[in-house]
Amino acid sequence: MASKPEGDINIFSGAEISCIVHATEDENIVLKFASEAFSISKDRFYFRRLEGHWGNSISYLIAELDGREASTVAAKIIKSLSPLDKNNLKESIRNLVDQKGNIYLRIDKQGLCRGRINLSEYDSVRVKLRPIRTFRKITSLPDYKVILPLGE
Repeated sequence: MASKPEGDINIFSGAEISCIVHATEDENIVLKFASEAFSISKDRFYFRRLEGHWGNSISYLIAELDGREASTVAAKIIKSLSPLDKNNLKESIRNLVDQKGNIYLRIDKQGLCRGRINLSEYDSVRVKLRPIRTFRKITSLPDYKVILPLGE
């Protein structure tokens, strides 16, 4: 079983925060609240322009984070979750991790714009956390129940 990291040891090599901003939504508002909620400078985000099925304009908001920022964002998310969300995350964590050990958290975009961090599968802000990899053969996925302070 893995042990909790101590001090300033980063457990993530990086992260990506992304979400779709529909034509009916204000890009600047979504950017403002994402920046504030995750304590990341607005300058770290950029928009990729996409076209919807009916030719409507869609924006894809993206931020690439380094390991230190990723660890800070992960800690902020976990600290902000309600006890119910923490429990749901703890119970479903294996379903959120891919074969490379990346964990995908989905944060409610509407809640984020209200100043709350809640988990949601619908209309969400995706946070992809990449664990630090070593050159050793990976025999098991990271134990996120231990790495992330989800409580008992």
